[in-house]
Order: sequence, then C-alpha cells, then structure tokens
Amino acid sequence: MSKEHLLRAANDFNKGSFNKLFEAFRVKYEITGEMAGNIYLFALSYEELISIADFMDKTIYALELKGKLSILKFEEQLKVKYPGVELKQLLPVYFGDGYVQKSS
Repeated sequence: MSKEHLLRAANDFNKGSFNKLFEAFRVKYEITGEMAGNIYLFALSYEELISIADFMDKTIYALELKGKLSILKFEEQLKVKYPGVELKQLLPVYFGDGYVQKSS
C-alpha cells in the first residue's frame, strides 16, 4: 500500500459527499469483520448519489435503478483509482482517531 495514495484517497473522499456511505461501510465492517455485501442507497441524497456515481463511473440513474452498491465493486474501483489502497485501510484514515479497526 502506498501511504501517499491512501492519504490522497482520504482527502479526496472528504471533499465529496461520501460520509453516509463510508459510515455504512464502517458499520458493515464492524458487524461482519469483512468488506463484503451491499450498501443500500435509498437514504442518500441526490448530491451523495452524484458523488458515488462519479466515482463508480456510472450514471445516477443506474445507481437509483439498482438501489444498492456492492462493497466489492466499490473496492475494485478504489484500487483502480488509488493503486494499493484497500477499503479497510482507508476507513481509519478517513474517520481519524475515533475509528477502531476490528481485530482479525
């Protein structure tokens, strides 16, 4: 993992409307201990959907139609845009000191 890519990713996501999505990732990880499954998008605002659609290289219509986002697909896109960065590594940096990783 490149620390530079990790810090750049955290900074870029903090600039967008990703907080609710990342909170859902965090809760999912704390409950299951793994980055898998889907996050449902119904509670997200239009602005948040725009940010996610932009990151995922999809249309807002495609996201709304599906109604959920695969964590695996998000992580694949994350690795394309920020080589070497994994979602479970990014979450502590994104949330700062208040986030405690689940032990393996």
